[in-house]
Amino acid sequence: MTGAGEESVSGSPSGILSLPIPISFRRLLWGLPTLTAYALLVVPFVAGVLETSWMTPLALPGYLVYVVGTAIGNTISPGLSLWVYWGPFFVGCYGLAVGIGYGYAVFRPSTR
Repeated sequence: MTGAGEESVSGSPSGILSLPIPISFRRLLWGLPTLTAYALLVVPFVAGVLETSWMTPLALPGYLVYVVGTAIGNTISPGLSLWVYWGPFFVGCYGLAVGIGYGYAVFRPSTR
C-alpha cells in the first residue's frame, strides 16, 4: 500500500522492485542524507590532501573513490596530471551520495 508521499513501480512483481520510490526528486538530490554522505566522502579526503597531518581513517572512502577514478582515467588516457581527476572525483562522490540518499529514503523505518 502506498502513502501520499510515495509511489510504487507499476507492473513489477512483488519483491525489491515494488519498494516505494520517493516522489520528490529535489529532496533526493539535495536532501540531508545525500548532502551528509557527500560531505563524509569529500571533506576528510580534501582536508587530508591540503594538510597531510589531517589525513584520518575517515578519508578512506573518498580516497578509494579517487584511486578508482584515477586508475580508470589512466587506462583511458595515460599521461594526464593528477589534478585532472578532481572533477570526476567530485561527480563520482555525488553520484554515490545520491545512491546512499535513495537507499536511505527507501529503507528508512517509517514513523507514520
